[in-house]
Amino acid sequence: MTNTTNNRTLDVTYGGHSVAGQKADNEDAIVFRENSSTELTLKGHIGVIADGVSSANYAKQASQLAVCHFVDEYLATPETWSVEKSASKVISSLNQWLFSRQRIHTETGDYQQWFTTFSAIILRERRATLFHIGDCEIVKISKDGYEVLTTPHSTNQGVLNRALGASTHIDIDVIDSSIEQDDIFFLSCDGIHEFIKPQTVKDIIAANDDLKIAAEQIVETASKNGSHDNLTCLLIKIEDVPNQEFDQLLFDRQQQVIPPALPVGAMLDHFKVTELYDQSARSHIYLATDTNTNEDVILKVPSLYFSDDKNYLNAFIKEGWIGQQINHPSVMKIFPPSPNSKFLYHTCQPINGITLDQWHSDHPFPSLDEVKKIATDVVSSLRALQRKDITHGDIKLDNFMIDSDGLITLIDLGSCEVGAMTNETNAPPLGTLTYSAPERFYGSVNTVQSDLFSLGSIVYQLLSNKLPYPPIVHAEKAPKHFSGWNYQPICDAREDLSPWVDVVLGKAVAADPNNRYESYSEFLTDLNSPSTAHYHTESHRPLIDRDPVTFWKLISGVLFVSLMASLIF
Repeated sequence: MTNTTNNRTLDVTYGGHSVAGQKADNEDAIVFRENSSTELTLKGHIGVIADGVSSANYAKQASQLAVCHFVDEYLATPETWSVEKSASKVISSLNQWLFSRQRIHTETGDYQQWFTTFSAIILRERRATLFHIGDCEIVKISKDGYEVLTTPHSTNQGVLNRALGASTHIDIDVIDSSIEQDDIFFLSCDGIHEFIKPQTVKDIIAANDDLKIAAEQIVETASKNGSHDNLTCLLIKIEDVPNQEFDQLLFDRQQQVIPPALPVGAMLDHFKVTELYDQSARSHIYLATDTNTNEDVILKVPSLYFSDDKNYLNAFIKEGWIGQQINHPSVMKIFPPSPNSKFLYHTCQPINGITLDQWHSDHPFPSLDEVKKIATDVVSSLRALQRKDITHGDIKLDNFMIDSDGLITLIDLGSCEVGAMTNETNAPPLGTLTYSAPERFYGSVNTVQSDLFSLGSIVYQLLSNKLPYPPIVHAEKAPKHFSGWNYQPICDAREDLSPWVDVVLGKAVAADPNNRYESYSEFLTDLNSPSTAHYHTESHRPLIDRDPVTFWKLISGVLFVSLMASLIF
């Protein structure tokens, strides 16, 4: 097995070899899947090795199914999912299926045992992500030397203690490694790496331009050195790495021109502007008619002021791509760009209604039931993002519209972060400071819990016309620690609200994410029906806080009894 990819973004050569050795059957399996275009950009190149557990009666079938199933199902995961989320979910599902085979008997009456080790490497952009279970090994050979990236899951006596299919739950080692040109990744089963020295591997690779021949020689050397096991290895060489500053898939539209301000009646491709809908320093929004279909659309055009701002343009282009991935009634649809257009803009679904900010101006103190309905609809739109492994990053009243029937639509995706594109080393820019979660000020990437904080803040604002914390105008003015964030009880602003509302909102906007709700559903459940946990929390507050009058009556009673007792005795 050998091949060479010739992709503009990530070029590799690879070669592998697998033999039964001195065993009757080869229970190992390897696969390398090279990808191109969109699959390469979002999913990367994929290398997998599996070593069926010899004591299992379906070891060979387990290893072969594991490598093939992983590649197929990993590529089938949503494009927006991160590498780690996609691979981990596929491996967990694969483990459940293999484990379920133990309920089936063989012809001899024994239970089927589909056990295998499993190690995979995903090469995407300038990063390698490894997923490891068992005692195969992945090594990176680079200018820094021979680096073993994985740790075997076995005892000191060599007994395997972790394998796919052996239990209902599987712990997966996930390892990240940067990649550079000329790096070589070496995947091998224990029948190889326990019987060959690192320097010998390096010498064989250095002596062979063809990695298939190198893999064959490594297998032959391990066999001569006394290996009695199956022998399997895979070599992957990084021939070229992508430009770190340019994501080909999302940002190729940077070559397009930003249109100037458009008057009513102007044509943009086949769209005729009928109304200036909204404008700001960042963008112009137009109502237009598609002359091909005679249907109304919204055109969103970036501001010429940002024509040299690469980060802004990247975010604008990414917003369009995200809008095309999501098909949900609570999220404004963004349509694919016009083919061969010279201009940079988004074509969007028209939304009737007003922004939630305007609605709030018209309804400064809505009922709790009205706000519960709004919160539920907002969560519906955020869940549509969450299912695609996307966080919003700028949840505020201006980014949602409400129609005459009270239905909510998310209309802005400009600050969204996609799991498949998140750069773990640099947190994305903060959204609107007033609604940003505290951890964002300390360099953390945006998460669902961060969005939940922002959601809790707008619910608090709708109910009280205030915010749970003093507004932050400049990021450097934010408290330096979680302890510096002092929640302002909502009942101080709305005496008609029950204390449990404060308990729920206080947890939703807890400064420390460890004290915050973990999911939207948990927050909505408590907001819509105060649970016994809230009453339990309330009952454990000091009596002096809950009912100061009763507290002092009790104190007075105790003092009176004490006084009378002292007089009697």
